[in-house]
Amino acid sequence: MLNRLIGGSPVEVVKSFLLVFVSVIAALALQQLASTRSAQTAGQSDRVEVLAVARDFGRELTTYDYAHPEVQQNRLAPLASQAVLDKVRGSFTDLRVYRAVSVGEAPDVYLQSLDQDRGQVLLQTRSTTQSQYVPPGTRSSGLLLCELRRQGSTWRVSDYRWLTPVAEGVS
Repeated sequence: MLNRLIGGSPVEVVKSFLLVFVSVIAALALQQLASTRSAQTAGQSDRVEVLAVARDFGRELTTYDYAHPEVQQNRLAPLASQAVLDKVRGSFTDLRVYRAVSVGEAPDVYLQSLDQDRGQVLLQTRSTTQSQYVPPGTRSSGLLLCELRRQGSTWRVSDYRWLTPVAEGVS
C-alpha cells in the first residue's frame, strides 16, 4: 500500500518526499502570514481606540462648569485612571474662584507612540471659555500630551501634562 502512495522507484520516492516537504513549508508560511495579519489587525484596532479615548479625554478635560464639577468627573471617569481624576479634581478650587465655564471641542490628535500596553498621544485642544476675568467668547487652545495604558481590554489615560500654556483670544 505504501508503494502505491509514494511510488516504487527511488525517483518517485524522492518526488513524494519533496512534495510533502514543500506542502509542510507552504502550510507553515500560510500560518505565519495569518498570524502576522492578525497582529496587524489588533494593532490597528488599538490605534483607533487609543486615539478615540485621547480625543474624548481632551474634549471632556476642556469642558467644565465651576458650579457642577461632578459632571466633568463623571464624563472623565470611563476615560481616565483614578490618579488622573484626582489631578483634575485638584483644579476645581480654581474653577470656583474664577467662576470658569468652558465648552471643549474635539481636539486634533496625533499618535506619538504605541505598543501592546502603552500609548502616547499629542492633542491640540480648543475650547470657548467664560469667566469673570475674560471677555465673552474667549477661545482657548493648548498642546496636551496624554499617556495611555491598557487596563484589561480597554485603554485609559494614565497621565497628562500641558506642553504649552493655554493661549486665549477673543473670537
